[in-house]
Amino acid sequence: MEKETLEKYKKAGKINAKVVNSALKMTRPGTKLIELAEFAENEIVRLGGKPAFPVNISINDIAAHYTPTFNDVTEIKPGDIVKIDIGTHVDGYIGDMAASYCSEKNDLVDAAKKVLDAAVSIVKPGVTPAEIGAVIEGRSKDLGVGVIVNLTGHGLDRFVFHGSPPIPNVGNGSEYELQEWDVIAIEPFITNANSQVKESGFKEIHRYVTDKPVRMMEARQMLAMARDEWNQLPFSKRWLAKKFSPVKIAMAIRQLEQVGAIESYPALKHVNGEPIAQAEHTVIVRDKPIITTIGE
Repeated sequence: MEKETLEKYKKAGKINAKVVNSALKMTRPGTKLIELAEFAENEIVRLGGKPAFPVNISINDIAAHYTPTFNDVTEIKPGDIVKIDIGTHVDGYIGDMAASYCSEKNDLVDAAKKVLDAAVSIVKPGVTPAEIGAVIEGRSKDLGVGVIVNLTGHGLDRFVFHGSPPIPNVGNGSEYELQEWDVIAIEPFITNANSQVKESGFKEIHRYVTDKPVRMMEARQMLAMARDEWNQLPFSKRWLAKKFSPVKIAMAIRQLEQVGAIESYPALKHVNGEPIAQAEHTVIVRDKPIITTIGE
């Protein structure tokens, strides 16, 4: 990895850690999700980065992919498990970090941190994702909790936020061996017992896939923004609401989905409605791994 690239990864991770920690400090019962998301996204820019994806603020049985709507009135309630997942990029090099909050002591939140630490501790060249997954699953079992088995961590690359290799949360048959300078995001999702998530009908996050002809002028404009302004990284309808009306956005997104010009990310819910906690760090693989998303 070139020195300049490494420094950009480090800068993105440092910014991301600062923003996650600042967001956690303002998270409490009564906080509105829209205020939290907009604070975090604006803070990323103020510190010299750009959002790598819309801030995810997923509550209780929602594991991921919930970002507030432009007119969201949702407030955090006492006892909610709030997962804050934030991505920052510097020239396309991404830091990805998540942490969970609860106004009360919560075993799932505590376990997510411990499981993540255990997984990160074994990272080095030659380790397989399967071995990381086995540590995540084993440490969770030791703590009396389970994992979401159909969610994984992932590789990171320039302007690639979900790349290879996948980093499972359970032991599997992956034979890939991590290479020096691989960049990975490890993110255990912790619940009461091993289980799964399913897609919900809530879709606020989308991503450019390819140029396709569409009838609406606004749809063509939105597709160009997704391609050029957001560098083909995920965007939210909330970001579009700064320039387009909600009606136009809904119609345009529908057209773009129908022709396969964009893909959408429905919010992911626990199949049994049980609460989920999450923790995540970005790690550069070395004999002594570099955790870019650890704050100062």
